[in-house]
Amino acid sequence: MSASGEIRRLRYLEAMGVPVYVTRRALPGAAVTAKCGLRVTAKVAPLQAGVSAPDTGSTSAAQALRESLRNDAGQQSVETRAADRRSAPAATAQNSQEPATRFRLAAVICGGRLWVEALGEEALASDQVLLITAMGRALTHPQASDEAPAVTEFRWPLHDNVQLGLGAEEAAATLQGFLYRQIEEHACVELICLGESSKALLTSLQLPCARRYTPSTRDMLESPALKRDVWSALLA
Repeated sequence: MSASGEIRRLRYLEAMGVPVYVTRRALPGAAVTAKCGLRVTAKVAPLQAGVSAPDTGSTSAAQALRESLRNDAGQQSVETRAADRRSAPAATAQNSQEPATRFRLAAVICGGRLWVEALGEEALASDQVLLITAMGRALTHPQASDEAPAVTEFRWPLHDNVQLGLGAEEAAATLQGFLYRQIEEHACVELICLGESSKALLTSLQLPCARRYTPSTRDMLESPALKRDVWSALLA
């Protein structure tokens, strides 16, 4: 609590007649206490026995206390409004931040490699998985495994809470961490980036393996003539 807040608290307690106590010595492990005291603004003269007089001192002190509390409340209100005005632009900018471009990636583990392709709004078709499986087994022939490929989807953003950050930097860092885990857990020897959309997302990432860029499986299925060029690129 700040010194001004502590003074205000002491004034409130004094107005209610609540005694305030402070420690005489610092306790082991305790935080340092900032000891504040109130300045006496008025004193009430003691009355002699049998003599009555109007309590002008007490009235003046109470009036002064009320004025002080009103001034403190007004000052606090001004400071609060000023702080709100200062924080308003930052809050507005943060709330108005547009989410990063939404994207989805399919990550397929096959043939000791990580195959990554952007999905857009469509799901990964079974024909695309079969094509990746065929290429992965051809690359590892004759030691090709019959193990089914592991397919995982990465979706960005992970949430819609703009306060936690949805910018391009957050997207790149999260995607890099996801791909890094896939490569490390499955001991992938390289990453195959399928399609231009995937290339745009992965080019700047730092990953612990070599990478190749080829046309997407969707393009290969639509234009089978691309398969020969892709195969040549994979063997290079």
